[in-house]
Amino acid sequence: MKTNLRKRKLYGIVGIVALTTALLAGCGRGGGGGAPAPQAQANEAAAVTVAVQTIRTGNLSETAAVTGELQAYNDTTVATKLGGKIIEVRVLEGQRVRKGDVIAVQDPTDLKLQIRQAEAAVRAAESNLRQAEIAARTQPDQTDAQIRAAKAALESARARLRALQTGARPQERQQAEQAVAAARANFELARANYERAQQLYQQGAIPKQQLDSARTAFEAAQAQLRQAEEALSLVREGPRQEEIEAAEQAVRQAEEAYRQATLGKAQDELAQRRVEAARAALQQAQANLALLRQQLADTVIRAPFDGVVAQRFVDIGVVAGAGTPVARIVSLDRLYFEGTLPEVLLREVRVGMPVTVRVDAFPNRVFNAQIEAIYPAVADQARNLRIRVSLANPSDLPLKTGLFARGEILIREYKNVPLTPKLALLEKGGTTRVFVVEDGVAKQRTLKVVATNTDYIYAEGVRVGETIVTRGQDLLSDGQPVRVLEP
Repeated sequence: MKTNLRKRKLYGIVGIVALTTALLAGCGRGGGGGAPAPQAQANEAAAVTVAVQTIRTGNLSETAAVTGELQAYNDTTVATKLGGKIIEVRVLEGQRVRKGDVIAVQDPTDLKLQIRQAEAAVRAAESNLRQAEIAARTQPDQTDAQIRAAKAALESARARLRALQTGARPQERQQAEQAVAAARANFELARANYERAQQLYQQGAIPKQQLDSARTAFEAAQAQLRQAEEALSLVREGPRQEEIEAAEQAVRQAEEAYRQATLGKAQDELAQRRVEAARAALQQAQANLALLRQQLADTVIRAPFDGVVAQRFVDIGVVAGAGTPVARIVSLDRLYFEGTLPEVLLREVRVGMPVTVRVDAFPNRVFNAQIEAIYPAVADQARNLRIRVSLANPSDLPLKTGLFARGEILIREYKNVPLTPKLALLEKGGTTRVFVVEDGVAKQRTLKVVATNTDYIYAEGVRVGETIVTRGQDLLSDGQPVRVLEP
């Protein structure tokens, strides 16, 4: 408002000076030539001095500005996983590192001793497992053999008991009687031979030796007869009660032995469980060994990604606890910043659109970037969009985290269109107007703005080649004469 007021005062003074000059000039010419016509004097007095430009053809890019602070995708403070003394530090601040490079080393002596103990425990567990597996493989065969033997013994005892309980069969009785008859016949023959041998010996007909042989045969036949008669008596009488009870006891013992043998199957399951327990013990020992080896590897602290050492926090000899910061590693190869845009641009911007980025630290350099993400929620109460802009850092890594970045998003581009300077615009109540000079007269035009940038607009309502007022237009009215300042 103050600027417009100054302009009005300025151009008012310019008009008064011009009018005064014209009047003085008229008075000076009063004694020589004829005086100018009254209408011409009036038109000249009403003319406003203005500055103009010619509308030319050009290209106009419609952009949106977004700003933010550069940040790294990977910015990590590397820390110790274990407690221990720092015996090496291999990096300095500002040094570039690759993923896996050693940053620092902790003393591994105690862990190496624990690993040897754990390796011995693994070997012992492996031996126990092998023994348990061998026992589990042989146990079923042994159990089956014991069951078969106990079953055979039980069947034999039961058969013996049944034989005693049922007594002799008719065939056995007949055989026993026949054996007695045969033994008696043999006995009678041996007795007759012995009596005859006695008579002959008394008569001196045979020697003493032959008499002894006849007596021996007689005594043997007599013993055989007694045995056959006793066997027949046993067959006729049947087994004694004591024998039956003994056979019953033998059956009970055989049944118990068979039951115990079948219980051996439970030993098979127990042997298998011993295998499982031994295998679990081995797995636990192996896991403990793996944990110790991982802890040994963790004593070597490495860079998690390619980057630059931004800070170093420890020195050699420091006894660090678990979680002690060692170094801050920042990846500068690719950076990003977050910014906001008005919600009206939601339909205009999209992921992947190019962004031209500048930073104050390098005013003469332009960095190429692109929209990486448009966040799903608005950023504030003004309903601004929040976006993330990603850019690759050039090979010399000039960009650093924390620098303020200004991004320009190319929304659209118009080529070979009439460009109207913003200096010519008069804006009021949502209407944009300009004054075009035609034959020394200012003609008012209402514009329909299509696109705009910092210095120019592309609008419908003016043509290429027309002369447009860029200074003094706020003193004009439609149809007013103008005096154009020479450039």
